[in-house]
Amino acid sequence: MKDKYAVILGAGRGSRMESRDPNHSKVAYPILGKPLINYVIDAVKTLDVKEVYTVVGYGGEATKECVKDFSKVVWQREILGTGHALMQVKELADKDGDIIVVGGDTPLLTPDTLRKVYHKHEKNDNALTICTSVFENPTGYGRIIREKGSYRLLDIREDKDCNDEEREISEVNAGIYIINNKLLQEYLPKLSNNNAKKEYYLSELVKLFNKDGYKVDSYVLEDAQDIFCVSDRFQLSYAAKVIRKRVNRKLMLSGVSIEDPETAYISPDVVIGRDTVIKPHTTITGNCHIGEANFIGPNTTLLNVTMGNDNNIQNSTLENVKISDGKEIGPYAFLKNEEIC
Repeated sequence: MKDKYAVILGAGRGSRMESRDPNHSKVAYPILGKPLINYVIDAVKTLDVKEVYTVVGYGGEATKECVKDFSKVVWQREILGTGHALMQVKELADKDGDIIVVGGDTPLLTPDTLRKVYHKHEKNDNALTICTSVFENPTGYGRIIREKGSYRLLDIREDKDCNDEEREISEVNAGIYIINNKLLQEYLPKLSNNNAKKEYYLSELVKLFNKDGYKVDSYVLEDAQDIFCVSDRFQLSYAAKVIRKRVNRKLMLSGVSIEDPETAYISPDVVIGRDTVIKPHTTITGNCHIGEANFIGPNTTLLNVTMGNDNNIQNSTLENVKISDGKEIGPYAFLKNEEIC
């Protein structure tokens, strides 16, 4: 079994978020109270990686605060492309195994998808495996160049470097790479910035590996939603809606009643016991651990709340509160930093 390491790319500017704060990184924006980059870290950690490295740049201090408990932090002081980002992770230079590279702005990426990609990479003994997907509107994405007739992956052409014929290609680079690290370290210095943006692209490895006879393969994603990239606040709200639906479904299938899933906002890290009922317009985020057979809501907000069983909380806001069993709180209570036994 090869060692696995993950690199999360989180150095981008995120100018389309239109923030007044230049130090607020895109990947630090929250979804259900959790930074969007942390969803990516959670997904890659399911592959039992030995270490996660997050590359930060613009707004790097904000990103660092989000990930420092879950990942090592590497600075990319100049934003010169994905290949350049990998060059900054010096600690990988002497590691054996595979490197998994993903974008930090893809919070809908699922562990199941990553497992499937890695399984194909390992089973076929690939030097490099990339993810691709098919988009109706591929503008902005690198196009997948395949050999006519054999369908063999030849190259990835970045959007600004495509000719008119290549721009018509609908199969795109999904931005997920699994790379043999010894080869990665050998070929990083060979990357060129001879392109429209004068950047060092990790995608150039496809052409370089092919040229030298190393095995390059691809995994075509069944659901393009997995690599949905958050670039602005509208896209952030879309990702939040998808994640909220996933979280609520998982809770309901585990025995929690959510009367109106469209108005329940629950963080994926929240733990809720069986037969608890979540009433409409309820938000539960942060480090919350809720026991069984509780009634919570309507119009209730819980942040960092621990409670036992058989409680009734309605029309109230609780923050950093501990509650035992069988308590009734509300309506219209505001409790902070309290313990109710």
